[in-house]
Amino acid sequence: MSQIIDPISSEIFERKPYLQNYFRNFPSGNLWELGSAKKTGEYYVSLNGEPLSSSFSPLTQAIRLLDTYSLRATDIVILFGLGNPHLIQKISETLAPGQILILIGDDETLIPVIWDKVLKQVMTVPGRHLFSGELFFPLFFNYLDSLPIERVSGLKIIRNPTDTNRNPVYRELEEKTQTVFSAKMSDLLTKFEFERLWIKNSIWNLVHVGKTPPVRYPISSLKNKFQGLTAVLVSAGPSLRKNLPWLQSVRDKVFVLSCDTSLKVLIKAGILADGVVTLDAQTNSFFHFMGETLHRIPLFADLVSSPTLLREPMFRSVVHSVTAKYQVDAEGSLVREVTAGGELAEQVFTEVGDIQSGGSVATTAFDMLRFMGFSSVFFLGQDLAYSGREIHSTGTHHNEKWLTLINRKNSLERINEVIIRKRETRFVPRTDGEGSVLTDYVLDLYRHWFEESASSVSEMKLFNVNEDGALIAGIESLSPDNAKKILEKTPHHNYPWRDHPIWNPDNAKADSSTPIFSLSEKNSKNESKQNQKDKPPNYLHDQGSESLFRRIQKDIEFMEQGLERFERETPKKSFQDSDIWIWMREESYLRRMVRKTEIYILRHKDLESERKNQLLIQSIKKEIRYLKRSLYPMMDSFPEKG
Repeated sequence: MSQIIDPISSEIFERKPYLQNYFRNFPSGNLWELGSAKKTGEYYVSLNGEPLSSSFSPLTQAIRLLDTYSLRATDIVILFGLGNPHLIQKISETLAPGQILILIGDDETLIPVIWDKVLKQVMTVPGRHLFSGELFFPLFFNYLDSLPIERVSGLKIIRNPTDTNRNPVYRELEEKTQTVFSAKMSDLLTKFEFERLWIKNSIWNLVHVGKTPPVRYPISSLKNKFQGLTAVLVSAGPSLRKNLPWLQSVRDKVFVLSCDTSLKVLIKAGILADGVVTLDAQTNSFFHFMGETLHRIPLFADLVSSPTLLREPMFRSVVHSVTAKYQVDAEGSLVREVTAGGELAEQVFTEVGDIQSGGSVATTAFDMLRFMGFSSVFFLGQDLAYSGREIHSTGTHHNEKWLTLINRKNSLERINEVIIRKRETRFVPRTDGEGSVLTDYVLDLYRHWFEESASSVSEMKLFNVNEDGALIAGIESLSPDNAKKILEKTPHHNYPWRDHPIWNPDNAKADSSTPIFSLSEKNSKNESKQNQKDKPPNYLHDQGSESLFRRIQKDIEFMEQGLERFERETPKKSFQDSDIWIWMREESYLRRMVRKTEIYILRHKDLESERKNQLLIQSIKKEIRYLKRSLYPMMDSFPEKG
């Protein structure tokens, strides 16, 4: 315990409290020793008498290994295997203070052995982190998932060969690490591409709440309202069309939530969904609904969804939510990250409701079902693979479009094949456990998201009615016949949700906190509803949309004045030190709109101050024009008819 009480260690533990846990005397069958190498002043680690690096000159071995890597200042560096102490030291010396170095070992009891000689000096440097042993691996992935990825250009993994060859856990950790990092980089690129559109859409949707049909509700009004009930989440995988008879046979026992892509398939099969989910900020999602009669179906729409779709009164109502991530950082603190524009929702809704998403409509829809309290969820059409080398089920908008391209030289099979061959494909285990099925990089990310989610919702029963798609660990795969047997004793539900204002316009003025009641209780509520009909909905702030509109107007005016004053009075100074930029940094929705430019400047520190100013100011002016178009769209200046 002497390591804990010396001043340097105490200072380290104060900044990185989790490191103290390595000194709790964990039991282990391994005998770790730090021995002196034959070359003076050098040392190596041995496991049960076997050296894990050169016992002659581990320093030379470390230098030679490190010379094979090209490390950039913007890389995250991870070392797998702590068997060569000099490799740990040389990597830390190579990297700048603050650059992230993560050390991964396979046993908690190794850390006290090499703490004083090796780790104590390394851990004093900002940006250095240590995770060793099975108990600390979840903390490692929490930390990795919460890392700010904006300043990072890549991930460099360094392996101490003796360690990584002796223990297969390092291979598993590396594969999962690559998956998490790839997902984060994909998420960052998505933000670069769409963040400004998300903000524009969110502003338009929020300032129109309560002004135009359809009526908007927050998903918070449905939190845990359907406990004990069963839901079916319908996606548009190739297997959907052959499993529709199962859904038709159990329709009166389940709540049917359709992803936007699959809605047309259900309508053609005569199945009326209880809700449909859309996530797309682009207007392309409109084609999934075009030409259909949807006035009986509520639309579950993320706040960033395309206003082109939401301004059309084609749905019974709209249920809004915001996408948010909850992560635990290395210090154990809970971190909430909301999608750009979502932070403005609290100015209009008293509470919207946070939904976690893996990037696809299906992942969002699943978390909506969890949020609403369903006890069992059956997945339908959730292939996450190119079953039969097809991309979507017959009957989707995509297939309808492709059918118009068919001719003597261009079959539907060829269209599918051309699209598949352009993607980064791989084979994964099939649902029936026999053989494999073709998928791609993006679909596999969604598969991993569902596997992680399945492990965190043990209170829910999850089933995948699928015999053709990818195996999702933690979700039981069933044939339609076996799925039907599970629901044999489930009674008909009599659609209790249809008494909620979201499905029943007659209750549109009712308090959103009113619990859902059965049809037999409906008449006894008439007097109560009459008393409530003149009350404003309790989920909206009074004049919230109007206040938000005025706030955005003032923000735009303030930015324009601040930019004009900076360019007139202090054009030679750093814009990032100006009052207007300091103010923008606190207004998260404004800063996110110029995130791409800000990160470009962070990664190109050699740019002259004048050039940095020019880039940022031009970017802000561009976004001001963009915001104005969201507040004053041209089509709103003209009457809808005449």
